[in-house]
Amino acid sequence: MTVRGTQTREDAVVSIVGGGVHGTHLAVRLLESGLVTHDQLRIVDPNGLLGNFRRQCEQCGLRELRSPFVHTIDTDPFSLGAYARSNGRTDELRSSGFGGDRPVASLFFDHTETVCATYDLDSLLIEERVTGLDERSTGVHLETTAGSFDTDWCLLAVGYGGSRTLPEWADALPHDAPATHVWNPEFDPAEIGPRASVGIVGGGITAAQLATALARPGREVTMFARTPISVESLEAKSEWMHFSSAVEQLQALPPASEARAQVVDDARNDGTVPPHVFQPLRRAIGREAVGLQQTTVEECTSAGGIIVVTCENGRARCLDRLAFATGFGSPYDAGLFGKLRTMSSLAVGYRGAPVLDDDTLRWRRADGSLSRVFVSGAAARQVLGPFAPNIIGAREAGALVVDELERAVAAGASVSPRPADGVE
Repeated sequence: MTVRGTQTREDAVVSIVGGGVHGTHLAVRLLESGLVTHDQLRIVDPNGLLGNFRRQCEQCGLRELRSPFVHTIDTDPFSLGAYARSNGRTDELRSSGFGGDRPVASLFFDHTETVCATYDLDSLLIEERVTGLDERSTGVHLETTAGSFDTDWCLLAVGYGGSRTLPEWADALPHDAPATHVWNPEFDPAEIGPRASVGIVGGGITAAQLATALARPGREVTMFARTPISVESLEAKSEWMHFSSAVEQLQALPPASEARAQVVDDARNDGTVPPHVFQPLRRAIGREAVGLQQTTVEECTSAGGIIVVTCENGRARCLDRLAFATGFGSPYDAGLFGKLRTMSSLAVGYRGAPVLDDDTLRWRRADGSLSRVFVSGAAARQVLGPFAPNIIGAREAGALVVDELERAVAAGASVSPRPADGVE
């Protein structure tokens, strides 16, 4: 098993599956709380700490975060601002016009590296992929691509697990067509030729960022958006960011239900573009560095390394590259969650959503009792609402997890979890 740092003991008290924003924040929370020590904590992620998130930011050309600077992986919400001041980088905090300043990507990642170094998170990292999870009477057994180990508690922070949305017509493209989803690991904007003709399917923040980043003299960039571009500052109304009344109303509905899913879907401003992304896109369109086709793609063919896109408005375009910026799929379908939803011991609901305890984020077993598995991130959105996948969602999840483990885990000791609702 590939373990970075100096750890030699394989078993752990708490293991975090996923080293992204949620996983690193959970680790910081746990270590700062004193509930676990370094030799009792593991982070399992084949991409390293924040590796996948960093890659996705580079792939879509993200320059500034949508979230304000107080949304950080550190427990202190003002540490990123202090870091910017102490390093003379306050010019990398950009005004949002409606709330706290937003950090540019380089500032955010430099700060996260500092936080990770402060808590020595690299020493906790197992750079492997978790392939299976089995809850046993003594804890949770984790299978990885290079072995297995046991843990008393498991925190799942795996995001969307590689699930992506593609239009139906994309199925007709051959496997060697020069077309790919923006989030596919092999997509690298730097490999696109300086005079290439590039098509981007989508009209949301990812498509807008990518189009603006790719725009340059001599290169033809075209966005294919089905609807007019919609500008929204946040992913949902700000009331959801407080995790109070709106979330309470959500949790009044049956757990893991279609009703909860509909509320969250309706609350999210999916497919929108924030002002700080829309403004440079509008300028690029104005100087004809980016073309915008408000139309639906009806057909796409590929031959000889060229893609021909035919739209419902009757126009056709010949492209050297086609990128799908069409969003993520369901977090319950792919990767580890796709396997766990079939386990008879863990309860699932509408479209495979995990049945979570609203107060603790622990995954309920089929008999209603609470398992030793916590869930954070996109898969917890039926508990925390539309901001569950975001940095602020990680902070709320971290508070709930630590509160629950404060009862269950003492410093250096493992304590068996309590039963729920009287179930032993």
